[in-house]
Order: sequence, then C-alpha cells, then structure tokens
Amino acid sequence: MLQLCRFGVFSKFGRFSLNGFKSNLQANVNKWNKNVGSVRSYYKPKQKDAFFDIEGVITKDTLLFRYEDAKKVRLKNIAGMVMLPLWGYLGYFAFSLKSQMKPYEENVETSEKFSFLFNNVLSASTGVGVAFFLFGAGLSSYWTIRTMNTIRKAVLKKGGKYVLLQPYGFLGRNQSFISVPVVHCCGIQYKFYGRHRFFLKVRDHSFKYSFNLEDGIFSNKPLFDRTIGVSRTF
Repeated sequence: MLQLCRFGVFSKFGRFSLNGFKSNLQANVNKWNKNVGSVRSYYKPKQKDAFFDIEGVITKDTLLFRYEDAKKVRLKNIAGMVMLPLWGYLGYFAFSLKSQMKPYEENVETSEKFSFLFNNVLSASTGVGVAFFLFGAGLSSYWTIRTMNTIRKAVLKKGGKYVLLQPYGFLGRNQSFISVPVVHCCGIQYKFYGRHRFFLKVRDHSFKYSFNLEDGIFSNKPLFDRTIGVSRTF
C-alpha cells in the first residue's frame, strides 16, 4: 500500500514536471519564431536566400577582387580583332580558289592522279572558304567578348546585398560599375581552367563574367566565397 502511494506521488510529480517543461519549450519556440520572422520580413521576396550573417556586418563598401593590367587586356582585345581579317582573308582565298583554278582544268585532264586532286580542290574550295570565315568570326568574337567581360574590380556594397562589377570593356578603359544583387550571382569554377579562371553567371545576363585568378588579387577571399562565389540555381 505504501509503495502504491509512493508510485502515485511520483507519477503526479513527473506529470507536473513534464507539463512545465512543455510549456517553457513552447514559450521559447514562439519567442524564437517571432524574432526570426522579424528578421526575414526585412528582405524582399527575391532576396530570401541572402546570407543573414552578412546583413548588418558590412558597414562600408568592401573591395573583394581587383585585376589591374589594362595594357595586357588591351593587347588581347587587339589580337582578337586582328584574327577576324586574317581568317577572313583565308576564307576569301579558299572561296575564290575555284574560279582561279578553273582555266587550268584542261591541263590536268590527261593525268588521272592530278585530275582527281584538282577536282577535289575545286569541289571543296567553297565549303572550306565559308568554314574559315565562320571559324575566324566566331573565334574573334568570343575572344573579344571574353576579354571585354573580364572583371577589373568587384566591390561589395554597404549592407552586403549588392555587388559592384567593373568589367574592362572594349579597350580596357571602362570606368563605370554595374550594380548587381548578390543573390543574382552564381559562381562557377570549371575544371578545365583549374585555378586560373573563375566565372560569374549573373541572372538575365547572356555572357559570364571572368575573373583572372592568376594575375588578379583577392582583397577579401572569405567574403568573396560567401557572397558572389556561391553556386546558386536560377
């Protein structure tokens, strides 16, 4: 009888303690949800995935990356532009080879070997000429656009929500900055380029920005990795 009384007292005490613990836990959870909700409501709908630890920490504009070599970039752009007329000339020469060699067709008719080679050159000259021109135009355009989109400076603005990007531009004389939300940036590291190049994809931008890691300098690598260096899915 005494044991049953003790068991009843302990059960009642344990139930009372458990109910008190649940009440305290629920109160703490409600308080935490209230605080977190007030922080999240500060962001705009498209910025919900921004880093909470960055917000409020960046009290001034912070330089993340810089690559100062305008002369080298200008020479690369000139080299890219020179390739277009060079490949254009090769394409024109191959394309016009058929009309230039046509008068000599009678001289090689007696030789079966030379006639076969001659006919192959005549039939392929047009296609080879067009291929040369298209290849040169594509290579020159890609080289020039890639150099134009090489980043000179990347600056994280005060507050940590936006980043300023300064590409070199056509001749490396661009002085303007592009303001982009951090959550619209996606860092890409291709294995082919190793540690020499880092690419930045910006939402609604058709071409990726390029960072020259070999000659450039990180002013704040940890902050770079936690902002525009993050891989995001658009």
